[in-house]
Amino acid sequence: MKKVLVAGAIALALYLLAMGALRSERVQDALLARAVTALAGSQPASATADSLRVFICGSASPLGMTDQAQACIAVVTDEHFYLFDVGAGSNRNLARASLPMFRLDGIFLTHFHSDHISEIYEANLSSWVQGRPQPLKVFGGEGIAELVSGVNATYAFDREHRIEHHGEALLRPDLGILKPELVTATTVIEDGDLRILAYQASHPPVDPSLGFRVEYRGRSVVISGDSNVTDATLSISGGADLLLHDALSVPAVTSMSEGFAAEGRARISKIMADVVEYHASLESIIELGSQTDIGMVAYYHLVPNASNALFTRFFERDLPDNYLIATDRMWFDMPVGSKGIEVVEP
Repeated sequence: MKKVLVAGAIALALYLLAMGALRSERVQDALLARAVTALAGSQPASATADSLRVFICGSASPLGMTDQAQACIAVVTDEHFYLFDVGAGSNRNLARASLPMFRLDGIFLTHFHSDHISEIYEANLSSWVQGRPQPLKVFGGEGIAELVSGVNATYAFDREHRIEHHGEALLRPDLGILKPELVTATTVIEDGDLRILAYQASHPPVDPSLGFRVEYRGRSVVISGDSNVTDATLSISGGADLLLHDALSVPAVTSMSEGFAAEGRARISKIMADVVEYHASLESIIELGSQTDIGMVAYYHLVPNASNALFTRFFERDLPDNYLIATDRMWFDMPVGSKGIEVVEP
């Protein structure tokens, strides 16, 4: 016991000494200089040439309180970097992971709900500032031209002020303007060894609503966006290494809706009841896995958000061995020539 007390006293003394040192401007300057040197010398996260990597830059839905970012998936190889949706908070996670924004190839939008599009411009700005060499393409269904035009117009003054401040040599004006690209449920995009296939999602009454399958040298990931499980989901997911699917707990949402109704909160109760209609239930995703060959399934865009242990338990009910619950800043690494998937927790 005496040794524990002595060790505790020493630790406290060292802590107080460190806190005292931080009051010194000289110490502050030195520590900051070291931190900046380390940050500037760090290399952006990338992938080896023989790996398809998937990063969860946003795993949350708008329903329920959480510190997780809203929907965002990054797909990275040594030569490719695409984002699929960019919800609120996602760019913070992209920065924390040191993803190579300077070579961002494009953004694919599953649909136009705010929690999937709210940080389009932040991704555009970050990649522009870091030296992206081409205008950033934003891929989406019918209406993408109007959406992108609106974003460009909204941030016109921002671009103007930044160019005036830093100069056109650093920030080429044309590279700050987003470029819309229309895709349909039959679109196939080839980018070297990477292939992106769009498919029809089911998120009524939202139309267009798309999902995507990304293939790279024999490895593949399917990204559902917001969708019920349909025959199209079954078809596109066949043989996929990884399926990222939005997931709704019917018991949890139903209980929340009934609870708000009982307290006279009819508006919130109705909203909660309505969302059951256009997100995939846990049961339907589990059944999907039993009907086709999928290597791993990860729930994301959780409804409601797994903000505590109680809500997490709802999503863990009957969870198969090859299923998991995705969280922000989780990595899935799929080496070429293998069936393995390395999951790296944040």
